[in-house]
Amino acid sequence: MKPTIPTLAILLFFAIGAHAESPLQEVKTSTGNVLLLLKNPKVQGETKKNERRQLVRAEMEKRFEWEQSARACLGRHWAERTPAEKAEFVKIFSEFLKNNYSDKIATYYSDLDKVDYQGEKIIENYASVKLVLTTKSKVEHPIEYRMEKSPSGDDWKIYDVVIEGVSLVKNYRDQFDAIIAKSSYADLIKEIQSKQPTNSKLL
Repeated sequence: MKPTIPTLAILLFFAIGAHAESPLQEVKTSTGNVLLLLKNPKVQGETKKNERRQLVRAEMEKRFEWEQSARACLGRHWAERTPAEKAEFVKIFSEFLKNNYSDKIATYYSDLDKVDYQGEKIIENYASVKLVLTTKSKVEHPIEYRMEKSPSGDDWKIYDVVIEGVSLVKNYRDQFDAIIAKSSYADLIKEIQSKQPTNSKLL
């Protein structure tokens, strides 16, 4: 299962906001917050690697809508799961994402040259924010963030990202569906739990 979504895009997944702003403004805020965090001289160097990882994980925890993303990624198999299995899946899937990307964010953020914001579209409690991320090598990645307003109404949570027409949710859903069809849901759980950032075959 070959990765198809640039890891660099995960940079823009996180924001800090005490009050509800527009989805576009929250994405802009997220960009600055994550870049400032990773550029902080107090967390540079190999000895600070774990500290950087924990800071990034904390930002992911604040911004990502784990349950909706996990439910969408599991697709039709979600309805077949018991409440306990659903809770377990959300937990291990969110841990997989946090573990898989926390180090990669720190590695790839230096490739970011600029972000051009294309605008937002809001339909009730759902929103789409489009932008173009350009690397220092002048490679452009069109990005769409799909967001949902939190139940409290205080902010917007990201549950999917589309890079160059490829949805993170759909990509995982296709992989998970193939694993379950070939073996079983139990084997999918084992597969996700076994993955580490250095050897993951999943995206």
